[in-house]
Amino acid sequence: MCTHGFADDSTTFDPLLGELGDGYRVVTWDLPGHGRSPVGRDPDTRASALAGLGRAIDAAGPGPVTLVGHSLGGYLSLCHAVMAPTTIAGLVLLSTGPGFRDPAKRERWNHDMVAFATEQGVPSGAAGIGEQPDSLAIDGLRSVAAPTLIIVGGEDRAYHRSSDLMASTMPDAGLVVIPGAGHFPHRTHHSKVADAVRSLLGRVQQRQASAP
Repeated sequence: MCTHGFADDSTTFDPLLGELGDGYRVVTWDLPGHGRSPVGRDPDTRASALAGLGRAIDAAGPGPVTLVGHSLGGYLSLCHAVMAPTTIAGLVLLSTGPGFRDPAKRERWNHDMVAFATEQGVPSGAAGIGEQPDSLAIDGLRSVAAPTLIIVGGEDRAYHRSSDLMASTMPDAGLVVIPGAGHFPHRTHHSKVADAVRSLLGRVQQRQASAP
């Protein structure tokens, strides 16, 4: 289940899907106000984005799924993993941060996201999906036991510290740094990203096979 980032859409994963081949069932979807998804009747928030992710997971079929999320999509996937761990078999976080504990930093982030939404042409009713109302994700890192792959571009230095934090805090997490990549390694270095994702999926399958 692939979730894209803010001011993007599900086609961002097309290069990666082409590399993964036909051996996996992959589902993509568009966040509210992005791609083919309309803005909600009420202003969309993190809660409505997470509700949409939950519906997409349910529609994908029975059993736990592996979530792949880029940037905001990774943050939302991490939030879902914290709230509903039994629905998650694995987690791939691309260019992702877990948010902030400091309320002042969250307030600054939320202000910047509103400005960024306007700059990128995101409908005003969907700007709220990028906001962080609390420290749910960062506080819940230790609770996410599913095999996790954290991928960050070597040139995406704004996300290096958060990637290191997640890799050192989550119980079963590995970190892959893609040299020369920026914030969109799944586009620019899709072969290397696909190799890492296949390795993670192999770990997920081994764990499922050994489960009682």
